[in-house]
Amino acid sequence: MSKKNQSKRLTNQHKESQGVVGIFGDGAKSHDITVGEISHLVTEQLEKEFPLLSFRYRKKIKKEEINKALKRIDPELGQTLFVSNSSIIPDGGIIEVKDDNGDWRVVLVSEAKHQGKDIENIQKGNLVGTNNNQDLMAAGNAIERSHKNISEIANLMLSESHFPYILFLEGSNFLTETISIKRPDGRVVKLDYNSGTLNRLDRLTSANYGMPINTNLCKVK
Repeated sequence: MSKKNQSKRLTNQHKESQGVVGIFGDGAKSHDITVGEISHLVTEQLEKEFPLLSFRYRKKIKKEEINKALKRIDPELGQTLFVSNSSIIPDGGIIEVKDDNGDWRVVLVSEAKHQGKDIENIQKGNLVGTNNNQDLMAAGNAIERSHKNISEIANLMLSESHFPYILFLEGSNFLTETISIKRPDGRVVKLDYNSGTLNRLDRLTSANYGMPINTNLCKVK
């Protein structure tokens, strides 16, 4: 089988399996496994299923490389770099495949972010806030730092027609439905998913142009 045919098969399988989720084994479904470990499992699985293709895993990408990619599109881009060894380090790293021209192409970038411990605190009976008299803690803006790496990878892949970036979110600041949690004393606390004080999903949908979450958007249209 030629590399071009196998590349096409990889594309078709990726679409049919709804993205990288389709090649996750049972080990990758453990809640205790890190996104970095999952990326290594994905790389191993890709190497098994597509032995004629070459894959590599990288923990980070230097800003210098991103600037070079921008300059190839327009020499006016990618000029500013204050720290020569500056780089970005996505939690799950970067998986790439070598194309027919010998160039490395990104097939997966993944990160995992946790924000909001309200569920855990309620279950333990812990009260929060300045005076320790609240059930819920007002959400912070730490998650907005995710925009930096998304923008950097977007700069790197500006000439590409795909963007395989997956951000796994965990915590009470990313609820998609209203839930009720019981405290040890029996009192039930309701967490409204559409509360502006609690939910921070709208801070992130600007990075995917307001398209649906929990959906494979990396497909041929």
